[in-house]
Amino acid sequence: MKCFLILLISTIFFAACGKDFSLENGKLAEPVKETSRKYQLKAFYSDIPIDFIDYDEEIKSETDLWSYVNVYLKDDINEFYTDSTLVQIYQNDIKIPGNSAAVLQEYYLIGTDSEGAYMKFLGPDYEPLLYRLQEINDEYFIIYVKWRNGSTVYSRFERIR
Repeated sequence: MKCFLILLISTIFFAACGKDFSLENGKLAEPVKETSRKYQLKAFYSDIPIDFIDYDEEIKSETDLWSYVNVYLKDDINEFYTDSTLVQIYQNDIKIPGNSAAVLQEYYLIGTDSEGAYMKFLGPDYEPLLYRLQEINDEYFIIYVKWRNGSTVYSRFERIR
């Protein structure tokens, strides 16, 4: 009975340990450190109904703005590196006109100022743009910019595994 109890306690102890036991060399293996995360744009919307294209003849009032996202952005995968401010953009099948590179390297920055959290990232033509950071967690992040007539437009990026 004592032997069983010692075995049970040992099993619980090693199961609770944060490291994996490697049979090679009889050493404990370090947990794999995450070096990057991949995200894809999945939604583009407004907080109030707006006419997103206000220079045409058609007047609309909508909050779902996904149809206005450039097609080359919809299939991009954005890989953010955790140890730097580098983001690699995998253009996939549909590339921005004028740049056929499979991968673009750009920079991002997350910080705070007197207005709260912000993210320096890229606009629709991969130009630097300052966004406010609405929310960020392990599964997605949401950034936004103040738009015309008191509206706010949001971009939601979801994590790709």
